[in-house]
Amino acid sequence: MVARRNPVVPRRTVRVDGCPVQTTVTTRPAVARRWLYTTLWRQRRRLHPAGGLTVGLGVQWTPPSRRLPAGVEPQPGTLQLCCGNRCLVFQLARVGGGGGAVPQILRRFLADARVTFAGYYVASDCRKLRAHHGLEVESTLELCGAGGGTGRPSMASMARRLLGIRHGVEKPMKLSRSRWDGAKLSREQVRYAAADAYISCRLGVHLRCRAAVHVADQDDESEVEYSDDDEHGGWGRFSGFLERVSGDQQDWEASVDDHVYDSMCSVVY
Repeated sequence: MVARRNPVVPRRTVRVDGCPVQTTVTTRPAVARRWLYTTLWRQRRRLHPAGGLTVGLGVQWTPPSRRLPAGVEPQPGTLQLCCGNRCLVFQLARVGGGGGAVPQILRRFLADARVTFAGYYVASDCRKLRAHHGLEVESTLELCGAGGGTGRPSMASMARRLLGIRHGVEKPMKLSRSRWDGAKLSREQVRYAAADAYISCRLGVHLRCRAAVHVADQDDESEVEYSDDDEHGGWGRFSGFLERVSGDQQDWEASVDDHVYDSMCSVVY
């Protein structure tokens, strides 16, 4: 067996009410790129039905030590995305500002109108991504107040009422106000971020199904990972491609991400 050239991708399993969420935590754009390419490969067919794909989105930030001027957004510490039971926690604060270290494929993914990003106070998260990294999120679903009932229920209460999830969704204030821009996140922070994105994804799928956006395509309220290409060698070829693109080479061009994104997302394999 040939050893992999790339370092082991840092994955953890976070359990939310007994459901395993495979979580990738990284400061490396190359690892984030690998997660995004894999997600696109597994979910590519959902980009073609009218309803598209639903992804949970969340942003964590370290509360500033002093009050920011009006209109100035706090810098994002992490961006977390979840599709099905796969979550990415990308430590944006550790990869540089100005957008230079953000993979082009992430920009394309967030700006793809066929992908709906569900989040609690998602507009606030999008403002932070735009202000500090120039990231534009094209299609969003606001979860706050979207579940019916009175007032603005918390995400935990929405998860209990709409999904029957009662454990693993707590969001302690101490964690929400902790340091999210550090070099290494604590186990508790990873669990917090992953659970936030996972529940956002589940709620987004549930609400879109209930609104009959694509009930026929997602009537089981899950993001199916297609694998019928495996027997034909499709996944094997794609795995080889991942090995080439997920190293830390400095000469990786945004135009390559653009080309591959267009190729993967324009054809139903």
